[in-house]
Amino acid sequence: MSSRAAKIANLRAHLSTIAPMRTGSPPVATGIPELDAHIQGWPCPGLVGIHGAAGTGRIGLVLPALKLHTQAHRMVAIVDPLGWLYPPGLPGLHLQYLMLIRCGGARAAWATAQLAASGAVPLIILLDPPPLGRDARRMLRATESGKSTVVVLTERPDPQLCAPVRLRTLGQKRVQIERGAPTQPVITL
Repeated sequence: MSSRAAKIANLRAHLSTIAPMRTGSPPVATGIPELDAHIQGWPCPGLVGIHGAAGTGRIGLVLPALKLHTQAHRMVAIVDPLGWLYPPGLPGLHLQYLMLIRCGGARAAWATAQLAASGAVPLIILLDPPPLGRDARRMLRATESGKSTVVVLTERPDPQLCAPVRLRTLGQKRVQIERGAPTQPVITL
């Protein structure tokens, strides 16, 4: 072994004893087997970006995960700055485990970051926020400290969103994986 390789091995061994690596949480199941086969679930902690025109099935991609969480008696949150979501219209959810926040566009990213950092809500959905800008990085840090997953649903992709999983809904139950899989396939759900 070369001198450089030996030094690196010794440094890694030393670091593992003084600062063991944190084990990550397992990914959150999407509830859609075809999608889980490609992306292995929503990252936890982490951000997910889902974009597509209205009516192309953006909510349908997160609804199975919301169902899984609420049926397991875990709290979920939906931040709805536009105030258009009607929770009783979401089939299969146990509404007593759904927190709906209608805070307006100016406070949507802040509210999402607060929920993500709290550690009390493992899955947060942010519906159609205004452009996130710096708030995207704040939300990422919040998911890491609270070990939560934030799914951002928008009509257009947000270039500021540092999402390891990014999907585009195409309608007719078709989804294009833009980031998060070895290849970027279009899958039919």
